[in-house]
Amino acid sequence: MGLLAILRQGALAASIVAAPLPSPGAAPQDHRYATFRDPGSGTVLTYPASVFTRADDGTGRFAKFVSTDRLSTLYVVGRENDPEQSVADLSEAAEAALAEESARITYRRRKADWFVLSGFIGDNIFYRKTVLAHRGRTVGTFQINFPKEQKPFYYGIVERMSWSFKPRDHSSQGDAGGHTTSGAFSTPAVPKTAR
Repeated sequence: MGLLAILRQGALAASIVAAPLPSPGAAPQDHRYATFRDPGSGTVLTYPASVFTRADDGTGRFAKFVSTDRLSTLYVVGRENDPEQSVADLSEAAEAALAEESARITYRRRKADWFVLSGFIGDNIFYRKTVLAHRGRTVGTFQINFPKEQKPFYYGIVERMSWSFKPRDHSSQGDAGGHTTSGAFSTPAVPKTAR
């Protein structure tokens, strides 16, 4: 089952939000996107800056973004891959960490240099992608968590973010619009999901 099928599962209930998000019917191109560049892993992620703002915990271990309604989170983590774990090793470790959060994984996909895990943690959908960069020397991960009821809103956003999350040369700068946010992070795992 692919990402699109996962996001289509379940009821398409209306969102209940604390503060307004851009229109739930808005197409992904209607959002203002920016590029986050992690110099630690050399990965780049295009994310909707009109939906998420940076809200790090102050430790510098990862980049955290929170949605305008405060119900959804996005984490980006980069680190050295020591001792150069394989994609299979990293995927197994991620599944073990998600099991500690009582996650129900409904989708797994693994290729030579990346893997995706997706499913549910409580009433939230999570989507996690990890890529190996620089010939396996570095690891980059992003994870987005959002309420099941907001699935229609996040459908295109998650797809665009997943396709954009790739290793890049350290000299890569910004997106086509010149918007770049960067930071160095070194923790090996995405922090526990805020519920």
